[in-house]
Amino acid sequence: MSKQTTDLVERAARLLGSEPNLDGEDVADALSTACTERLLSGAPDAESTAALAQLVCDLQDLALEQAETRMASRARRIARCERGLGLLRTVTSPKVLEGRVCGEIVANCGLERVLLSRVEDGVWRPWKVNNVVRDEPWFAEWVQREIPLDDFVLEARLLIERQPGLVTNTADPRVHPIIRAGGATSYVVAPITPAGRVIGFLHADHGRGGRVCDETDRDVLWAFSEGFGHLYERSVLVERLRLQRDRVRQTLAVVDTALEELTEAEIELVTAPDDDTPITRTASSVFRSEGGLDELTAREREVLELIAGGASNQEIAEQLVITVGTVKTHVKHILAKLGAVNRSQAIAAYHGVAQD
Repeated sequence: MSKQTTDLVERAARLLGSEPNLDGEDVADALSTACTERLLSGAPDAESTAALAQLVCDLQDLALEQAETRMASRARRIARCERGLGLLRTVTSPKVLEGRVCGEIVANCGLERVLLSRVEDGVWRPWKVNNVVRDEPWFAEWVQREIPLDDFVLEARLLIERQPGLVTNTADPRVHPIIRAGGATSYVVAPITPAGRVIGFLHADHGRGGRVCDETDRDVLWAFSEGFGHLYERSVLVERLRLQRDRVRQTLAVVDTALEELTEAEIELVTAPDDDTPITRTASSVFRSEGGLDELTAREREVLELIAGGASNQEIAEQLVITVGTVKTHVKHILAKLGAVNRSQAIAAYHGVAQD
């Protein structure tokens, strides 16, 4: 509390005859309300009336000054938030973005602890934190744990509203134990919503024993979360384009090799094959004749493209923001629909290459 505020509180106590209750309220507004009520109820004398009226004016000046200070502070923090996002705009790798986001928020948004979580199929999974939090025991116990987003968890409404949240009292029974395990007494949370779908959360606070989070903290984190969502979506698209380019290059290399073999092959006089002679068919014709590729869903086609690019199940899960278990299920369905025994045959079908 500043000296000016302390002086006003002492003046109010003398004029009101008791110490005003300021718990959980804005000091200037609380004092103004108390003094106004005393004036309306009738001050004991003209001198007290004048003194109370002057105090109310001084309190309003203080409130205006504090509001201007808060607005200036908010503007500075938003500007720093934009600077932090600017540092990430040159990053085109989703993995690098995931690894840097928590640290950049701490460095540029005026928050001390940040948690990045994944959200999939109504389940919240704590994932990454900034360096200060990484070695804290509570995080090691909760990382990657699955938390159902049901009616008993405050974060569940973020899936529907797609708006940030501010919690000033973590004693609320709807606050999940992971928050209390970290020693937070208040926190802010913002959803990450690229393409209009919530894929993760950003939680942040001012650390153990830090000040209570406020609306400015919420708005700053929301601004960063929105910007990060756009950057992350762009990086995923760039990554997919890069993989697609590499697959096209691989396909063209196969075609180039086949054409080279045809142009260099020697010409021989041979007898016509018997009717019973096996005729080699390309894998693409086999699979197309069974309608396999056409039967794949859009997500299964995405998985097949990544398989053909040499991606592992873990890499596919991270690329598509799904679990490894979900990837394995997709692969199983793809093999069944293509009539393929293994991933090599599925890749051959994708590229249209003959498979022995």
